Amino acid sequence: MTEQTNPPGETPEQEQPAVEQAAPPPRRPPQEAEAPPEVLDARGEAVAKLLHHVTKPYIVASGGRDETPWIEIRPEQLVEVAGLCKESQELGMEMLHCMLAVDYVDHIQMVYILASLSKGHKAMLKVRLDGEPPRIPSLTSLWEGAAWYEREAHDLFGVEFEGNTDLSPLLLYEGFEGFPGRKSFPFHEYEEF
Repeated sequence: MTEQTNPPGETPEQEQPAVEQAAPPPRRPPQEAEAPPEVLDARGEAVAKLLHHVTKPYIVASGGRDETPWIEIRPEQLVEVAGLCKESQELGMEMLHCMLAVDYVDHIQMVYILASLSKGHKAMLKVRLDGEPPRIPSLTSLWEGAAWYEREAHDLFGVEFEGNTDLSPLLLYEGFEGFPGRKSFPFHEYEEF
């Protein structure tokens, strides 16, 4: 019969020491990504030139990136400027491609992306809205499709669209309290219903 030998200092009853797990590395604080510089390519420069030619007296600020220029205008000028962009032979922006609201905490910005299907270009109109509730004229007189975008911005950001006769909830239920698109909306207090 062979005798089982253990390494020196260890008896058969002793357990192997537990392997300690390494602590996870500390989380890095979130870093804000820098926005790429606003530089228009040749096509964007050409569209910007047309846009400025048609809307010059209304421009508060301008810029753009790649092939899409933008101009900022005042809220009370929105319908007039959008109409000029739509009816202009040079621009021919016959389509409201998209419309969105952005919360910058101290103000809401409405962004309108207009497209020319016939000429194959697009541009943006930006409008700063101050005050509570934020108000801006409706574009439903120019594009019927604006009604859906306006209902969405009304639901999520509380933007009032003067001239839109149907701002009934599109995404939320009737009687929903608050505006969940805004950064100030308290998501931690959300309860399932």
